[in-house]
Formats: sequence, C-alpha cells, structure tokens
Amino acid sequence: MKLQRGGWIWHLDDPSILDPWADHIPELIRTPVKRNGVRSIFKAADSAGRTCFVKAEEKSGWFNWFRSRFFSKAESEYRSARLLRACGIRCAEYDAWGYNGRGGSIVVSRSLEGYVSAMEFWYAKARFDGELKRKWLDLFFDFALHFRENRLTHPDFHSANVMIEPNTLNAAMIDTYGIHRKNRYGESELRAILAWLPPLRMDVPVPELAARLQQSGLVQEDADLFLQDLIRRSERRVELEWEKRRKPQILSGNSKFSHTSGNREYRHTLWYEPAPMPDENELVVEEFPPEEAETLWLNSFRDQLLCRKLEKTPLIFEKKPGKCRIFSLLYKKNSYFC
Repeated sequence: MKLQRGGWIWHLDDPSILDPWADHIPELIRTPVKRNGVRSIFKAADSAGRTCFVKAEEKSGWFNWFRSRFFSKAESEYRSARLLRACGIRCAEYDAWGYNGRGGSIVVSRSLEGYVSAMEFWYAKARFDGELKRKWLDLFFDFALHFRENRLTHPDFHSANVMIEPNTLNAAMIDTYGIHRKNRYGESELRAILAWLPPLRMDVPVPELAARLQQSGLVQEDADLFLQDLIRRSERRVELEWEKRRKPQILSGNSKFSHTSGNREYRHTLWYEPAPMPDENELVVEEFPPEEAETLWLNSFRDQLLCRKLEKTPLIFEKKPGKCRIFSLLYKKNSYFC
C-alpha cells in the first residue's frame, strides 16, 4: 500500500502504524535517541500502544532527492529485513518505509521490548560466565551458518546489530541495511559474516576462538590461519580509520566513545554507552601537560579498538589551563570499561 501523510510518501501494509506520530515528525526529530550528521532515530508509539523506532535521514541536493526516490536506503533496509524473515532468520519487524521531496528517507521498525544489544550482554555478563559465553558464541555461529546457507552477506555484522533477550537468550537482528543475497559465495562473504569474531579476542584466547570456528563447520581450511587473517584485516581497518575518523570523534568530546561535562570528559563502556563512574577514591589520579594527557587519552581508545587489554584504563580526562589530570582504573575483572 502507498499513501501520503505528514509530507512523506509511505509504503506499508498497515496504515495504523503511523497513528498518531506521523503528523509530528519534525518535533520528534528534535528529541532523538540517537543522531549523527544526517540521520536521526527517534521512538514513537502507534494508536495500539506499539513502540517503534523511526530512522529519518535527509540530505539536500538534486542527487540526494534522486537517490532517496529511486535508490532509497530506507527501502533497502526494509527489503533486507523481509529477506531475512523469508530465510527464517529472526530480525526486528519492519513496518514501513518512505521518502519526501527533499532528499529524505525514513524507515520504521518495531521496538524489541526487554532486549539489550548483544554487545552489551557480552561485555556486561557473558564474558565473565563460562556457560553464557558458550551460549553467546553458539548464537552468533548459528547466525553466521544461516547467512551462509542462504548465501546472504552483511556489510556491518557486529554484535551491536543483534539484540538479545537476557532471560531466554532469544536473539534478533536490527539495522539490516545492506544485507543481500549473493549468486556466488566466497571467502570475502565469509569474512563479512564473521566480522563480530575478532573483537572477542580481548576476552577469549585466539586458539579457543579458532577451535570454536573449526567446530562450527564454517571454514574448511585451517581455522587458526583464517582467524589470524581476519584479525590482521580488522587491525588494518582500525589503523586506516584512526586519523580521519576515530581520532576526530574522540577529540570532539561527545561521541560514542565519551562525553563532556564541564571541564571533564568521561569514558563510555566497552559497548559505547555512558555508565556511572567508580568512586574517584578507587581511581589512580595523575597530572600531565595537556599534550601528553591528550595523547594518553587517545591511545587508550586506540588500544581498545585494537582489543588490547589495558592494565590501567583512563576513565576521566580533566582539562585545566597548563595542566590536565587523568583518572584511571586499574584492571578490574568485572569492569564495564576494560
């Protein structure tokens, strides 16, 4: 079904999903749950009380109008979700997508109430518990096997794009943009659907991960060599992105890595969310010249992205004229930060 509402042309099956929020999109965009330069994600509820996430993206210019009209990212994400469900792979329900005359695209998916991201579940719980760790790995290898069996590839297969219900360990994929079926399935497609594996080496020895990979049946060759290659490629991406993308994000003082309050920057958890800081009495406080303090702060995030376990993790970067202080947490097994 196709209809026009709130300045958008919608494609959907059930128009009730738009009631009443679709008439108030400009106001809702001003209070997003997540935002970047061109995209806002906000929560809304329909007339039946069902909660959904709405992802709206708008870029000006003729080219972007043409792209949103004929090569819409929103439509692609919607169709990728339908493809997953047709293949028996559980994902969030996508109810609608649309576009406007200003280069904008929009897609609506149902909220998975009671679920948390698999990345959060790993760093907050599973990595500290042998049985949960095993079940978490089983779940992700199962996803990868289903992708391979259906010749599906995913350009952004990381653990934050899977949601888990903590009590039942039921799981569903979100952010399905880019998932599609390949005519031929080779090593590059296999590497793509195993992109979630290298970050686990911070907490699981590489030989153990390689053994699990071999047992999964996903690789026919030496799993250890395959995993080592996967890790090298992952590290190379981190290095290539560091100067142009990651370093500026961190230096902005407000990104997924940290946030600023007053003259202090506060580190986020390993799953990139703010969390209460330990009592400052538990932290090691050191004073440095500004340039040295900044380098130490930045390098700690670079090491984190490279999955290096830190013995001393900077949590607070306090800036004052002529001198700075770093508040660090000594390695603590059950910490959310290291």
